[in-house]
Amino acid sequence: MVTNIRLFHAKKMHTTSRVLPVPMTWLVFTLLLSSAAAAETVKVITTPVFAQIPRFQSSKDFQVLVRVEAPPAAQQQRRVPIDLAVVLDVGTGPVRLDAVKKAVKFIIRQIHDDDRVAVVGPSSNSRLVTGFLSTRDARRDAENSVDELEPRGEFTSGAGAGLEEAIKILRELPATESRSSRARARFIILVTDAATTEASNRFSKLPREDLPPVHTLGLGAAYDPRALLYIASESQGTYSFVDDDDTDGITGAIAVCLSGLKDVVAVGTRVRVEAPLGITIERIDSGGYMTSPVTRDEKASGEVAVGVLYAGEVKSFIVHLSVPALPSTTTAMTSLDGGCDKQQLLTTSFIGHYTTSDEEDAAGAAPASPSPTVTQAILYVQRPPPEAMDGTLQRVPVPVVMNHIARFDLLEMVTTFVNKEIGRLTSSNTVEVAAKLRIQWEQFVQARQFWSGLDLGVLDVEVNRMVSILEEPAGRGRTRSGSSSTAYMLSWLSSYQMQRPTAMGSPGSVAAAFVTVNMQLMLQQATIVTTGAPLCVDGGCPACECRCEEERCVQPLPPPVLVPSGRGDDTFRVNPVYPQDVLFNAINQAMKHMYLALVQASNLTRCDAAAGLEVLPA
Repeated sequence: MVTNIRLFHAKKMHTTSRVLPVPMTWLVFTLLLSSAAAAETVKVITTPVFAQIPRFQSSKDFQVLVRVEAPPAAQQQRRVPIDLAVVLDVGTGPVRLDAVKKAVKFIIRQIHDDDRVAVVGPSSNSRLVTGFLSTRDARRDAENSVDELEPRGEFTSGAGAGLEEAIKILRELPATESRSSRARARFIILVTDAATTEASNRFSKLPREDLPPVHTLGLGAAYDPRALLYIASESQGTYSFVDDDDTDGITGAIAVCLSGLKDVVAVGTRVRVEAPLGITIERIDSGGYMTSPVTRDEKASGEVAVGVLYAGEVKSFIVHLSVPALPSTTTAMTSLDGGCDKQQLLTTSFIGHYTTSDEEDAAGAAPASPSPTVTQAILYVQRPPPEAMDGTLQRVPVPVVMNHIARFDLLEMVTTFVNKEIGRLTSSNTVEVAAKLRIQWEQFVQARQFWSGLDLGVLDVEVNRMVSILEEPAGRGRTRSGSSSTAYMLSWLSSYQMQRPTAMGSPGSVAAAFVTVNMQLMLQQATIVTTGAPLCVDGGCPACECRCEEERCVQPLPPPVLVPSGRGDDTFRVNPVYPQDVLFNAINQAMKHMYLALVQASNLTRCDAAAGLEVLPA
């Protein structure tokens, strides 16, 4: 029995000036739902490292955090359909091939009816499955084709030829749907246990025009992690790996990647930053995303190419500005905003192509406009004059900005370390290399020990994990010469460069900063499929007759928001399965709506930051 569940979202919340005697818990819950229903568009948030710059002081390196937040999948009314090509380059034993087949079947069951999938098999790089999977019979036929996969032969061309075939398949498909002109996103997933530099060299010769993101997954110890990272980085994909001793984790590792691919919010996206006259953009920290050169002469603008944006994910960049002191002749009416001692520093625009919803298509609505949608945010900072500086000037940096600055600094440190040390890693010098990494991390922490609000706890765990893997004796997972540490560090780099989750040895080893709710739900389904656990547990649906291998199964209840801190006392911490940025933003939005509702009900006047005093209507 298949149960269809429809989620209803409030389109509009009507308010009155009368205060109703309702419990506060009901009000909080209602406001949370209203906030969630309203948050259906991409948000652009700019946060300066300091809220104030003294008027007659300059700042040669004033950092601004730019954040792009995509709506969660449960809130979005639109998704971009995808074309996905899965390349399989597997030839080591029937056990691993069977696990890969199970993972491919998981993909077939998970994708939506308007998605298209193709599978390029390891034997002779033959095209096994293409086209639409709009019916259950079509999906079963596709799974039967997957069962016929043969392992890689002795004379098979390998991953490089498979990638070429996959790119050819995707380019042959129309870029839009004829009935609605909806934009589509294209991806490749490469699963291999033997890719070498030959594959990356072959990939490097492919034309870069319209190259789809390639998400690579390495299995075991016989492939070259650097080749897979190169392929992923060049195409704005990600690199994950699964150790030899975790064959069952292949489906989970696929789920980590697929959780984003199947819920794309926008395509062709980019973030553009522009500074007003007199302020220059010195550089942009963007990780693995391509940044257009800042204009040499004026340094007035810059752009980051993001590409596809997944539901529920957050992209963060640091913009470094040079802000001059203001001359004494500057008046609030000319260079400053609104007479409030504020100066405009930065205009940030998020530009992307969205798609119409299925409901709009069914109703015969006009196709989405080919022109991209633009969302803007304008940043102002206070520039108080000397007479206003009475000792209350706030010079405490904003913690969230400091934490992101440290994140990009660590990414640069690890990148340099990998380029210098990992290339010469052998079975005899792993302990020496581990000691160097530990020393560099200790110096990193010491140099930032007085940064106000900085929290390096999560990064400390991840770096020490790299060190411990380097120090591990040979024989576990990869050998020392192959180095599980190389795979782990490169997968960590891929995750932090692209700001997306990667499976670092197993689906349970994922950078906490990039975990999304979608990923957690997808992992639950993958775990149930892999272990064969029944869908109906804990009395959740006793009459259910469906099998987990055919349905999309999740746990009956969500994980708790707060869990014990583990300190042996009565303190709690936020459950790491919830992205803290998204969770806290939802709470902040709920409190904002509560505040505005109380102000309106009391007929009070509030001071709006952009428009001065504002009287809310009764």
